[in-house]
Amino acid sequence: MDKLKRAQTEALFRDVNERIAESAERFDADVAEFVCECADPNCTHRIRTSLEHYDEVRGEATHFLLIPGHEDPEIERVVERHGRHAVVEKFERIVARTVRRLDPRTV
Repeated sequence: MDKLKRAQTEALFRDVNERIAESAERFDADVAEFVCECADPNCTHRIRTSLEHYDEVRGEATHFLLIPGHEDPEIERVVERHGRHAVVEKFERIVARTVRRLDPRTV
């Protein structure tokens, strides 16, 4: 899969998680189950975390929630480890630019 396609897949999972966070907030939930935001379009792993933590991760357009081991060292680096999930930062130029452009919080 090329880098642009990987970035688009990850941005799509991030959009799904934005809807999950919005729904959880409407029901006054503190915690939600988010989808892994890796590049694998067939990934079905879930990440249970607080809405506060999710919001912190989303504070940076190049940061994503992943299941440990789902990171792709060609395009991202782990910046935080939280037991059952990790936070990665996209560093590859094309990928970082694409996920910034597709960030629903900056549109």
